[in-house]
Amino acid sequence: MSGTADEVLGNRYRLIAPVGTGGMAVVWRAQDLVLDRDVAIKLLAEELANKPGNRERIRAEAQVVARLQHPNITAVHDYGEAGDAFTVGRHGRRPYVVMELLEGELLSNRLRSGPMSWRRATQICAQVAAGLAAAHERHVVHRDIKPSNIMLTAAGAKILDFGVAGLTGSFDPDDEDGTVFGTPAYLAPERLLGGGVVPATDVYTVGLLVYRCLTDRLPWHADTPTQMIANHVYEPPHPLPEIAGLPAEIGRLVARCLAKDPEDRPSAAEVAGVLAAATGIHVVLPGEDGSSTQEVHVPHVIGARHREPADATFGREVTVPRRRRAARRRSRRALAASIAAVVVAVGAGWLAYWKPWAPRAGCNVDFYIHPEMDADGDRPFSARVTVANTGNRPVDPWTLHFLLPGGQDVDRIDGAIATWDRIGGGVKMIGAYALPPGKALTVGLAGSGGNPSPPSNFTVNDVDCDTRISQRPPGSALPPMTDLVPAPKDKDRPGKDDRPPPPPGGGGPGGGGPGGGGPGGGPPPGEGGGPPPSGRPSSSAASAPPSYVVSRA
Repeated sequence: MSGTADEVLGNRYRLIAPVGTGGMAVVWRAQDLVLDRDVAIKLLAEELANKPGNRERIRAEAQVVARLQHPNITAVHDYGEAGDAFTVGRHGRRPYVVMELLEGELLSNRLRSGPMSWRRATQICAQVAAGLAAAHERHVVHRDIKPSNIMLTAAGAKILDFGVAGLTGSFDPDDEDGTVFGTPAYLAPERLLGGGVVPATDVYTVGLLVYRCLTDRLPWHADTPTQMIANHVYEPPHPLPEIAGLPAEIGRLVARCLAKDPEDRPSAAEVAGVLAAATGIHVVLPGEDGSSTQEVHVPHVIGARHREPADATFGREVTVPRRRRAARRRSRRALAASIAAVVVAVGAGWLAYWKPWAPRAGCNVDFYIHPEMDADGDRPFSARVTVANTGNRPVDPWTLHFLLPGGQDVDRIDGAIATWDRIGGGVKMIGAYALPPGKALTVGLAGSGGNPSPPSNFTVNDVDCDTRISQRPPGSALPPMTDLVPAPKDKDRPGKDDRPPPPPGGGGPGGGGPGGGGPGGGPPPGEGGGPPPSGRPSSSAASAPPSYVVSRA
């Protein structure tokens, strides 16, 4: 267990007793010795502190939630790191988050006693949706809404645990080992199929939450996690059953929330407004004019006598007998069940074959080389290497390996790398920190000797990279070195079709060096002095992956 009773963190927070555990952390009741109040402290498990991705995840959670001020979101007070840097993990310290201490009951515990009244259910879910609307306004997506992450307090429902939150529009930050963080019963289809982080993911899980609170079950039957995953992706949800007194618009809202396509779902603010209006409560929503509180009212609820829309021919209202309506519902449900069976039968096989939630590795490398003039014939060069993660999982640690042309050597590498070495006729460098999906960084190289040709066979963790080379003319500037930045788009990378002409006589800008095959002192075209006229890599790069291309800056 991470932490011990009476341990003091940061010379301020004395641990009292654990109040909950999760997959990555232990939550403690603690005393704030400065302000003399009880708080909750989420302390990363000691055995996980040596993985930088875990440490960054819990710090990111603290930063994100600290910016979200809302009555339905658990407040964050502080962040720190505890432990002995020489004895605890590779990075030494265990991060912790200081939060408000909530007194109440988890929604998951409340649901064990069965479904609740529809008024109580809609009130709770309206408050959850309101908190999510506030988060979405700040471009934060929770991505793990479920009953065990909702605390019922005297002040209302509180959203817990933003540990797997993401920023709107970013790539899904799930782990590199293929794990999709979350509970199978509450995973939106787009979480399983990959792609960017969208607020509609939270709306989907709110729809599931409403359904569960009203019926004490989910809108599908599943015996295994695999079947549940297939349900999310393929099977239409069962509509809400009739519940006495429940406004009809709630059933329509839940159906919209559970749409397979994220673009077909309502916003969290709309969900909160409709649910709150069902019982006339007040919720805190983002306002266009900057105001935080919007008043909602109880809608008119149609009684047992159901009225269909006015008849288009006679302009009169039609009352449908209860038996007739029940027969129609049974017919529609039977048809939906038949269609769902066919869809699941076909889709489950496709899902098992493609496995969209499985990790996908990929990388782009852009190599910018700048040969320099040198009267001594050493043929020095400087270069930049941009490495981008195009997969769907963080790469931590990441290792870049490439081969050097004959006689060429690298003397120095600068930038965000932990270490580098010459190995196997090439260079291996190890990144200083994780490379998330959709991110890139640029490091600098300096070397000399041999051909002025670029390196080849770029791989990241043994995965062949889509490699593009740009040979910069004398006097031009190289791209700057960077830390993590968004990966360059294809149009911003060196082009695939342009090829630099071979240097005069096949030699490099250094001229007059050994091995000359012409006046310039280099080998003839196609023999190591640059790409041959056909545009294919030189013989020194013959084993490069098919995506190896060369362009002129």
